[in-house]
Amino acid sequence: MSVINQMLRELDARGATSSASPAASTGTVRVNRRQAGLILGGLGLLAAGAAAIFWMLPLAPKAVEASDAPVIARLEAAATPVATMPAQVAPAIQAEPVMQDAPQAVIAAPPAEPAIAAPVQPQVAMSVREAMQAQAEQPLPAAPKPSIPVQSAVPPMAQAEPAVVKKMTELSPEAEAQQYYDDAQALRRAGKLGAAIDKYRQALERNPGMTNARTQLARLLQESGQADAALSLLKAGFEQRADDGLAIATGRLLGDLGQRDEALAWLARGQAGLRPADHALMGALLSQAQHHEEASRAYQRALAADPNQGGWLLGLGLALEAQGRVDEARMAYRSALERGQFKPEVIQFLRERSGVPAP
Repeated sequence: MSVINQMLRELDARGATSSASPAASTGTVRVNRRQAGLILGGLGLLAAGAAAIFWMLPLAPKAVEASDAPVIARLEAAATPVATMPAQVAPAIQAEPVMQDAPQAVIAAPPAEPAIAAPVQPQVAMSVREAMQAQAEQPLPAAPKPSIPVQSAVPPMAQAEPAVVKKMTELSPEAEAQQYYDDAQALRRAGKLGAAIDKYRQALERNPGMTNARTQLARLLQESGQADAALSLLKAGFEQRADDGLAIATGRLLGDLGQRDEALAWLARGQAGLRPADHALMGALLSQAQHHEEASRAYQRALAADPNQGGWLLGLGLALEAQGRVDEARMAYRSALERGQFKPEVIQFLRERSGVPAP
């Protein structure tokens, strides 16, 4: 302060000298006063700064010495995630706002000017360090023991089994008809004709074009005395879809009913599907109708497939004899006598016609 007082005295002396000089003008005095005011203001600021520095110098060593511990403690605390700190440490850190301001003042200060840290209470940093040491000294939590599953006292066989849902496959109408047909065949072989008839009808309901089911049902109806129903059934099926099997079945049924001409017409419709027995039937019907030449050809077609049928050989002999072909007829009679099984009166007829003497 003595230095400042000395400077103020010199300024006052200069002001007195300038006022005593007669050559100085009024404008010059005003300028000197303004400059003197600025200089005095600057000196005042310097004096205030020097006083602040003088007041803070005795406390600086303690602040600097004590600032190392909080900074280290803060860095250690920052390195530890908050989520992993124990519950007793987190409140100690959050309760002291000084611990948040001290690191920010050191980091944010410009490097050109020395940072002057504010006094920090060392007991706060020590409490953080002690809390961290206490956390390190705490024993690690024991690993949980593996739980042993409790087995049920109910034996495995007694436990309820999961329900099994079976997905039923939907059958097509044709497949269902085939199943009914197979059932009807089994019932027919077992002699259960009534039940077999019902199954055949069910098969036809699923598949009206099933020829086998229709012909078998017609045969059972004929055997049960329902020939007219059987005939209507066969004709209705042929109208729905022309089929050689239905035509032949209709012709055979009509032949049994004595309707020869209509039977021949229906058999002719199924010409492509005629079997050897069907050809033989046509030969017999043609012989009754006095169509002997056609009858002989029908028998020959049947015998070409099965030459050991004695009844067909007999029919051929009769057709040939009706045409006056006696030698051919005798040969046919002899073959029938050798291969067929006939009643005694038929055997006697064959012997007489073939010229073979009795044994």
